[in-house]
Amino acid sequence: MKYEPLWERFEAMAPDGKRCAVQFLRAGFLTLGDRPELYFFRVTRAADAREGASEEVAVGLSGNALKGFEKALRSLSREEKIDLAGLLLKKNIEAGKALDSKNLFIRDDELAALAGELGVPR
Repeated sequence: MKYEPLWERFEAMAPDGKRCAVQFLRAGFLTLGDRPELYFFRVTRAADAREGASEEVAVGLSGNALKGFEKALRSLSREEKIDLAGLLLKKNIEAGKALDSKNLFIRDDELAALAGELGVPR
């Protein structure tokens, strides 16, 4: 069965009641450290949409966490990785957390939890 992406484009409600429109832009990776994969999204707050104000945020996915997941279960598709990143971003927006690298980096336990929440097939 083909995986159907859910989180490439979505809306999230911030704690202040402002709606945020989120859209996946592109993916990449770093060649340093554990070679994390990066997923870039555009976040536009509804109140700022008139002015065209938006910010680009990156969600990181640990290369070591990915290797561990792949060794234990299976490789994730590009769409599944985008959805993992999108789901984490949505949770952070709804919790009112800063959209920075400290809060937007997926490690081992978080990867397994998000994959379970998404119902990623094994």
